[in-house]
Amino acid sequence: MDWTPISEQIDFVFPIPVPTQTLPPHKDTNSFLVGRREVGMIDAGLWDEKGVDALVGHFGEGAERRLSWLILTHWHPDHLIGTDRIKEKTGCRVGVHVSEADKVAPVPVDFTFQHGDEISFDDRKLEVIHTPGHSAGHCCFLLRPEGVLFTGDHILGLGTSIIVPPDGDMELYLASLNQLLTYPVEIICPGHGPLVWNGRAKIEEYIEHRLARERAILEGVRSGIRRTEDLVKAIYTDIPESFHGMAYFSVEAHLVKLINEGKVLKMPGDEGYEPA
Repeated sequence: MDWTPISEQIDFVFPIPVPTQTLPPHKDTNSFLVGRREVGMIDAGLWDEKGVDALVGHFGEGAERRLSWLILTHWHPDHLIGTDRIKEKTGCRVGVHVSEADKVAPVPVDFTFQHGDEISFDDRKLEVIHTPGHSAGHCCFLLRPEGVLFTGDHILGLGTSIIVPPDGDMELYLASLNQLLTYPVEIICPGHGPLVWNGRAKIEEYIEHRLARERAILEGVRSGIRRTEDLVKAIYTDIPESFHGMAYFSVEAHLVKLINEGKVLKMPGDEGYEPA
């Protein structure tokens, strides 16, 4: 297993891409290890026996470092699978946002956290930022002095996050993105894709992208397009059709938001949507 930090200056954060059954174009889920002695882990993914054994090799008997805890950004399987095996072989404590503790079963949860909590390792702390949207209990974690933000599926290194109602909520997602602009974010360590070295610019890019999609959806409904699948075809001309199935859910999430804002109405039965 590669034990290489993200930079010479931040030499206690270690990315570990793990092959998972996740959504394209990604093939890996990024796990992250933080710390030198009392080490923490962010997200698991599909850790097989070989991978777990390699990880355990760093925390075996007599090793200078030990895995103290494993925290999950959210409950989705590509960030969760393998947690039980890692816990069993290392003795680490598992934590998740208080609203998602029942969703990670049968993985045993040792502690829960909520917005503003701090999670310690070595002589440092991770700050919990509750960022609902991709899921109701999704959280990001901030190393405030270094400006390093671990974002799970809230912000990706490549592409955009999918929002699937009802657990996914576009209104909350946009609010969470705007909330992140109030934090000193410099480097983003995403759940999928490469690291992002200009964190604030990426957050702003995500907000503008989602608002541009929303404007296009509203214009599409006002022009007479009624069904979600037709909105996807009309709007998502910049991505391969093979990705339209995923885009369908995000369009639905935008439509729910527009309904709540009184800009769109859902028509009776299966007739689609119309302007308010």
